[in-house]
Amino acid sequence: MCYHLILLLLLNNSLALAIMTGMTGMTAHALVPSQVPGARRHVVNAKKEDTTKALHYATHANNDKNGGDLEAGDQVVYTSLDISNELPSNPSNDNNDNASAASSSTSSSTTKNRKRISIPRTGNLPDIHWRAISMSHLRAHPNFQPLPPPSHISSLPTKEHVRNFRQDSWQWDYLHTGRCTTSQCAAALGFLEPRAARFLGIPSSLRRGGSGAWERLRQVVDDDVDVDLKGLEGVLCEGRTGCDTPSVLDDNNNNGNHGEKRGDTTVRRWRPTSKESERIWIPAHRLHNGLRTKPFPFTAKYIPNLTNDELYTRKLYLQRTHGTPSPMKTRMQWGNAQEATSVLTALNYFCDVDRRTTIHEVGMCGAGFDDGEDEVLQGVKIGASPDAIICHGNGTVEVLEVKNHCPFVWNRISPHYGNVKKSSNKKKKNKGKKKGKNKKKEVEDDEDDEQQKGGGHDGGPKHYLIRDFQLERRIPTAYIPQLMMEMLCVGDAVDLDNDNDDAHNSASRTPICTSAVMVRQTATKGAILLRLQRDEEWIQEMKYYLGRFQSEFVNTGKVPADNFFYDSDPNSRYHKFLQRTIELSESVEQVAFIDHSGVQRMVLERSRRTKGSSPLHHKVPLFLDRVNEGE
Repeated sequence: MCYHLILLLLLNNSLALAIMTGMTGMTAHALVPSQVPGARRHVVNAKKEDTTKALHYATHANNDKNGGDLEAGDQVVYTSLDISNELPSNPSNDNNDNASAASSSTSSSTTKNRKRISIPRTGNLPDIHWRAISMSHLRAHPNFQPLPPPSHISSLPTKEHVRNFRQDSWQWDYLHTGRCTTSQCAAALGFLEPRAARFLGIPSSLRRGGSGAWERLRQVVDDDVDVDLKGLEGVLCEGRTGCDTPSVLDDNNNNGNHGEKRGDTTVRRWRPTSKESERIWIPAHRLHNGLRTKPFPFTAKYIPNLTNDELYTRKLYLQRTHGTPSPMKTRMQWGNAQEATSVLTALNYFCDVDRRTTIHEVGMCGAGFDDGEDEVLQGVKIGASPDAIICHGNGTVEVLEVKNHCPFVWNRISPHYGNVKKSSNKKKKNKGKKKGKNKKKEVEDDEDDEQQKGGGHDGGPKHYLIRDFQLERRIPTAYIPQLMMEMLCVGDAVDLDNDNDDAHNSASRTPICTSAVMVRQTATKGAILLRLQRDEEWIQEMKYYLGRFQSEFVNTGKVPADNFFYDSDPNSRYHKFLQRTIELSESVEQVAFIDHSGVQRMVLERSRRTKGSSPLHHKVPLFLDRVNEGE
């Protein structure tokens, strides 16, 4: 009786420990806090990675004391529509502590806060410029070497100098006439034909015939324009007439060129003025001071901030022009708008590894092959425009290509998705009947939406859904021709105006670029940097089949038939070419994985933030539907 009385007294006083004595052979037991009435529940901290996965949070918190410098990376992209219902059923590893973190022991006040600050995963107005840094601002970065405006180029010492025209200029567009560029290379090789594409694992959204490449290569320049160097110079060079406006050079250049006039052909040192650059970027070494507790995570701080007025302006524009939803069109627009941001990701990584590294803007490379000295090409004019060229401090040169994976896909519960699929299936059935073939049903890619149609209804299901793209340690086979063509076309030099240059014939000199780096970047899962080594045997095979395409189809005027070049014989030359392409795709080197906290993007202006609020409240939504609606 005395023993039971003591035990009841201990429990009623909410003590955490009860030592049971009085019986021979009894051992001591401890009550856990959840077993003690009135004891405060405590959640054991889960691992950092698992907490991130469970709550869709990034691992870096807001730091107002440091002026928001660390907010340039992605801390939180979005949360689920209803966190209480959308949490993964098993968000953690096989760990008891992690299971506790995912249990219902979280306080009700915290749950309410999370619900209030959640950002929807669906919408009708996707923001393709979401936190994007523009190319014009990237050109002002201290570690980026930009090309000059076209009006500053007055002559072309060699044909290869056409690479000094920016990719957003009309001259760059003009150079595509009759040229097999990277956008047409895979098609001209037959990689996008049904059988070859199936063998290579190329998704249906990228498959197309060779007629587009055939039409491109049959294009000719105007009859009154000479195709020689002087003719190109007369057409492309805006600076030939001269101008009194001085070229804008970097104030740090001590080469006595500050007084150069527009039209100077030496373009390698052109930069925006220091004052203009300082309005956009602050180098990281100038940010270190005694008050900073953590080093700045990027090479330079991006000064411009995103305003709510700008978001609202984008929303109004989309509401007026959006019309028919098209994930395919949205995907292409996203890739273009986010390109400079992905180049910046590579810049931040490589310049952190070696401060001497610089990233160079480049235009159309490969015009040095136009003279026809390479007989294998049989007169094909080739060209490639890498997103940038990486010049490492040790002298190594690599081409840089970026791929931005769009987060917006069809929301399958949208009524317009159903209408589009019915129309698409009907077309496929009619096509199959005409050909008299029974094709197996293929798995449809979410991005294969080029023919989609439909509009939105207020209050109904949204058209778009955010997709978490899972990054892979491989380069898709469809991009191997692009990277190899870029390495080939860069040729023997990056700086065409150095003192030792004599002819700069890309086809005859030792290649300077022996590898390519691809950045595959997402909106929600960070980025991965991959390296592909140059393969001379593969490049020779590429030139061989491009030459065959020219001689068998372009020169004869014969439209290429389906599955041209394809040979199912495993010992055939073309089949071995395809097999080698797969091997290259899977043999790439993973340079780095960048968590989305390491991706530098534009942040929301500080005036829009609430002091002491959760970092989620500061984030820019991927959809513009609820902008200025009391979100």
